[in-house]
Amino acid sequence: MTTSQRPVVPSALLNKWQHIIDLLARLSHTPAVLITRVRQDDISLLLRSRNTENPFQPKGFNKRCSDMYCDRVITDQTPLLINNALETADWKNAPSVERGMTFYLGYPLSWPDAEPFGTICVMDQQADNQALDYQQLMEEFQALINHDLKLLHELESHQQQQLQMEHRLSTLNTEIDARAIDLNEINTALRVLLRQRESDRQALEQEAYAELSQQITPLLEQLSAEPLSDAQQSCLLKIQRCLAPGDNNALHNLRLLSPAEQKVVGYIQAGKSSKEIAALLHVSKKTVDYHRQNIRKKLGLNSASLSLKSYLTPYFPRT
Repeated sequence: MTTSQRPVVPSALLNKWQHIIDLLARLSHTPAVLITRVRQDDISLLLRSRNTENPFQPKGFNKRCSDMYCDRVITDQTPLLINNALETADWKNAPSVERGMTFYLGYPLSWPDAEPFGTICVMDQQADNQALDYQQLMEEFQALINHDLKLLHELESHQQQQLQMEHRLSTLNTEIDARAIDLNEINTALRVLLRQRESDRQALEQEAYAELSQQITPLLEQLSAEPLSDAQQSCLLKIQRCLAPGDNNALHNLRLLSPAEQKVVGYIQAGKSSKEIAALLHVSKKTVDYHRQNIRKKLGLNSASLSLKSYLTPYFPRT
């Protein structure tokens, strides 16, 4: 996560930090306790203790300057203690930049990936500053703020991950919807193809039946003119019934029967009652009656006056 992508510090957290530096200012009797914020080559005052003698006022980001105490802490990422900046040439310009403050005690603040956030520091015009008595407390405050930054960083990362997951989920839902539409279109096309195939099959079957009937019917007519026995006459009648145009649909319907229904048909043709068929098939009579109803429905037998046995005999001759 780059500096430009760092999360915004919420007001509740800023209020907590403000309370920390106000408390530290009161304990150490120090005129200036600050929290600074760094952004690439710029630095700004984020928070200041709210005591009347504090000369610093929050401003926007300014260019970092090597003569500034906080800039050194940020660069080195180590604590810095300056009892009197006037005693060394290293800080000859610092007091003028830092409102005359010659005492400085500062600690670095950083994000969990070690990128600098800024500093927490104490400044005074006097060298005998009481902040030295509270160095351990400042270290605790430093650790507390760094922990807050870690939690803020993790929360921002989790939120970004959640947004990415929500975006991914939305994308997947869109893809699923698109595929569902494709599947519906494919299913519609398949149904059309199946209907067309069934239509083609029926047309082919009728064509084959018509051709077969055209070839066989003259022969049957010649045969019927000859003297035949009763058995031969019965067989001839059955053949003529099978070839009759009106029965073509019936033959087609017979092929719709399930294996169980075909077994029942065989027993019905053999003259068995529903109770006898149930015993032979090891099922209940209610099941057999259900099969009989389905058989009549598939064969188109709406009239109760026509028995299944008499209807089925031409198509299922007993052997």
